[in-house]
Amino acid sequence: MKARTKKILNFALIFGTLLIVLLVGFNGQEMSGAVDALRSIGPGWIVFCLLAFGAYLGLDAVSLHYFLRRQGYRVRYSYILFVSIMGLYYSNITPGATGGQPMQVYYLNKRKVPIGIGSSALVVKFFCFHFMLALVGTVLWIGYGPFIHQQVGSSMWILIIGYTYNCVAVTAVMLMAVCRRPVWLLIRLFIRLGTRLRLCKTPEASLTKWEDVLENFHGSVMLILRRPKDLLMQLLFSGLQLLSLMTVITLVYHAFHLTGATYGQLTALSVMQYLSAAYTPLPGASGAQEGVFALYFAQIFPDGIRLMALLLWRFFTYYLSLMIGAFCSVWYGFSAGGKDRLEQAKP
Repeated sequence: MKARTKKILNFALIFGTLLIVLLVGFNGQEMSGAVDALRSIGPGWIVFCLLAFGAYLGLDAVSLHYFLRRQGYRVRYSYILFVSIMGLYYSNITPGATGGQPMQVYYLNKRKVPIGIGSSALVVKFFCFHFMLALVGTVLWIGYGPFIHQQVGSSMWILIIGYTYNCVAVTAVMLMAVCRRPVWLLIRLFIRLGTRLRLCKTPEASLTKWEDVLENFHGSVMLILRRPKDLLMQLLFSGLQLLSLMTVITLVYHAFHLTGATYGQLTALSVMQYLSAAYTPLPGASGAQEGVFALYFAQIFPDGIRLMALLLWRFFTYYLSLMIGAFCSVWYGFSAGGKDRLEQAKP
């Protein structure tokens, strides 16, 4: 299947899910007061939501920029921000978020960052974010356990699966990062398989190339592990990035002039919602995110507001990144001036 066809199908799934959500909302009693609820939102809350999303995106770029600087690669922050935008965009339009990191490695390589170094930067960033997600999720689950159980109810099994998946993923990535031999054996297995399927025509050259990549990758990861301060900084960036994203639901809650739930309760439920839906192998976890939101926040947002709250929250945590990413992708691909500025920018 061609890459363009896959992209079209992914977008069809993403916006098809949105259409289903709208149709369900329009045909139910959700729409009875939805328009009035939307009109009641003050512009200040929209600005706060934009700032929260901007902080989430900006901290992602800060984390990557800091890592590369500490590894001796001086790349402009503006270009790193572009790389973060494209990583988020391709993660959101590919199943299981599989397209984001390869594209980031590709764009970093254009600024003379070796594939191994770029890969290790993204692995460290992935590990730190999901480690903080597991840590913050555990602390909030302990601190707000009764509230979470009350809101989640019989859907607790979804949360348990998501929480377990995240912990396993963090452990697996860490083991692959520090244990060189298993990764090397896996690479050799894939090259051997590719040779048999006639997909790899020069296995020896491929082995040499990937050996260099693996050497850079592990050397870079072990370097940051030997620098506790750098690792703590990465964890700090990831923690702040996570909280920026989770704060959007609190802003949406107050935008509709609702009261009763605290910031801690809303953040705890938002983290649980993220843990429960993020592992689904769909572009942007479309369908799963909306479904889990409807389950977990059914008692938080009343009828007539719930649909608008879901759409507003989803816009600032997902659709806005698609819009920005699509714009940057078109600008980079078709604007010769913009492409030249990125390629020729001096660090």
